[in-house]
Amino acid sequence: MDALATAPDEVRELHRLAMRDVGAMFALAPGFHAWIEPDAAFLVSGEPVIDLNMLLIGPTPRASAVLEAAHETAKARGLPFVAYVAPAAADAVAPTATRLGLASAGAAPMMVFRADGPLPLGKPCDVVRAADPAEAAAVGDLVSAAFGLDRASTARTLDTAIHPTSSVDVYIAKMNGAPLSTVTVTRAGDTAGVWCMATPLAHQGKGAGRALLTRVMEAQRQAGVRRFYLFASPAGQPLYESIGFRTLAECPVWAFAPDGAPAH
Repeated sequence: MDALATAPDEVRELHRLAMRDVGAMFALAPGFHAWIEPDAAFLVSGEPVIDLNMLLIGPTPRASAVLEAAHETAKARGLPFVAYVAPAAADAVAPTATRLGLASAGAAPMMVFRADGPLPLGKPCDVVRAADPAEAAAVGDLVSAAFGLDRASTARTLDTAIHPTSSVDVYIAKMNGAPLSTVTVTRAGDTAGVWCMATPLAHQGKGAGRALLTRVMEAQRQAGVRRFYLFASPAGQPLYESIGFRTLAECPVWAFAPDGAPAH
């Protein structure tokens, strides 16, 4: 693990920011439901797609009780969910998750980029901030294709969050006029969260993801952002490390899917 991983206060701070940011992304979904505590949040889009219902458990003494409550809510609604757990809560959550039938899904590195270092831009591309229905549909197509998500569910959850006055900024990379990659950015003061970095397999290997992310980050730096954070997938981690992100904490991930509920 990176030497940065000695900052529990920063981990707690970023978990709290993530709670706010995921809520902003899901808030306009027709089935949206949320309950939030100081160090935990269950943010439910209402869609039967595991990646669109998220439990975030920070360093709270109520970690086990929070998981119990989320499980009860999800089971009653027949919804799957994914849980991201801060390292400080890992030992409390693990036995409860196992007892409730959740599956361990490894760990998601919480990664941070300090904006005072160099940021080499990727290859040239056109970067567009999505705002109109056509651009929202292009984003939904890219995310669904990249992660294998049901398109109707992403339309009701992610597409609806894209409009001119949205509190989240969604960007598309285009090369020769074709949308190839997308990323969502949330901002609180001088910190920005990076979400839904999606490049479908058919478009990978063309440098679109790097080109998009580095250009968006540079624009955010020019606007005053000094720190970026994200939760990395195994597929995305090498890209983020090559850009300069470093692991702050390894967050255990647990997944719940009720009987008959699709995982994607």
